[in-house]
Amino acid sequence: MNKNLYNSLLNKYPNQFRSIKHIECGDGWFDILEKACGLIEWHIDTKNKKGSDIDFHWLQIKEKFGYMRAYHSGGDDYIYGVVSMLESISSIICEYSGEKGRLRKQRIDDNGQQIPAWIKTLSDIEAQKERYV
Repeated sequence: MNKNLYNSLLNKYPNQFRSIKHIECGDGWFDILEKACGLIEWHIDTKNKKGSDIDFHWLQIKEKFGYMRAYHSGGDDYIYGVVSMLESISSIICEYSGEKGRLRKQRIDDNGQQIPAWIKTLSDIEAQKERYV
């Protein structure tokens, strides 16, 4: 994810991003990550006002096997659900554009043959640019 998008998350949610220096996935997943951070922040604020002490921060956020993988420390069942939802939704959102996407597992090589490829979640347009099927 580009530095400007990462910095906007860091500025808005400094406590959540205190342990990571960058996010290892495409810009297309920014919106779903930002929404998840907002849900988590709201939940932490609400619980802490009621006397709970929820500590939560991200350890690593990256792409793996076409999905966003979001590793974290702390939280509760609500936060685990938000993180699980975030990871699941990433499989239908293009990692590059943020448009509707799907998991792609094959590319077209220089000879026009379909070959196994790195698994990515891409929109039809981005798949065409990257020569994915």
